[in-house]
Amino acid sequence: MSKVVRAPAFREGFNDYIKGKPPQFDRDWKGDSRTCTTSKSWAYERGRLFAAWFKSKGHTEIPPWFINKRLNWKIASLASDAYYEKAFR
Repeated sequence: MSKVVRAPAFREGFNDYIKGKPPQFDRDWKGDSRTCTTSKSWAYERGRLFAAWFKSKGHTEIPPWFINKRLNWKIASLASDAYYEKAFR
């Protein structure tokens, strides 16, 4: 699961949802060149679902995604909680 949360498309989906932007499933995400377009689209949608779960739990302050190039444990913990509550798969 942490591989999905680290994906640039996941963060873009999260940020788009939080900012109220409409979904952009056909976007060509930069970075992660070893990942196919379908996987990036799924990561994007999972990010949007995570953001919906995040807001529904009353979270307002978004912790930094990375600390010293490592996934922030707060983000990892929140994503794990969302995953086990079946907010995304």
